[in-house]
Amino acid sequence: MLILNINGPINSGKTTVSKILVNLLSNAAFIEVDELMTDEQQEQLGLSLEKGWVERKKRLEEKLLVLKLSQEYETVIFAYPIDETSYKQWSLMADKNTRFLNITLAPSLEECLKNRGMRELNSWEKERIVQMYKEGYHNRPYSDFIINNDSQTPKETAEIIKKFVEYVLSQKQQ
Repeated sequence: MLILNINGPINSGKTTVSKILVNLLSNAAFIEVDELMTDEQQEQLGLSLEKGWVERKKRLEEKLLVLKLSQEYETVIFAYPIDETSYKQWSLMADKNTRFLNITLAPSLEECLKNRGMRELNSWEKERIVQMYKEGYHNRPYSDFIINNDSQTPKETAEIIKKFVEYVLSQKQQ
């Protein structure tokens, strides 16, 4: 099994690329992290932004473990801006039957601040994007692959990731 995180700042294309990629890979599933707990549920629970992130990550890890144990899918994809603590935690899911990969989408800051696709960025999102670039979400040292997707369509980016995943998995079998 492959557990694949598509990392990157807000508006880098994580969800869009993941939804395309799940259809390019055989027997793959996509976990929409934002659907594990909506903003409305977070508000109802009285959770701050940071505590909401913690709860989403907890729910994600539970879902990943269930899917890993079920062995229902060859690949499970999720899209989440990963920090070092989460990377270390999720990479522990790797074993002789499970591989964990972290692929980072890294468009330029200028490109990431644009309204891409159907998304209209609000002022909080724009400020958070700038902060995420300062914090290095576009250039994580624990990324297995970093893609500057400025001049690619989401489908082209997903195709590149598919080829990378196929290459990595073929190396494991040799």
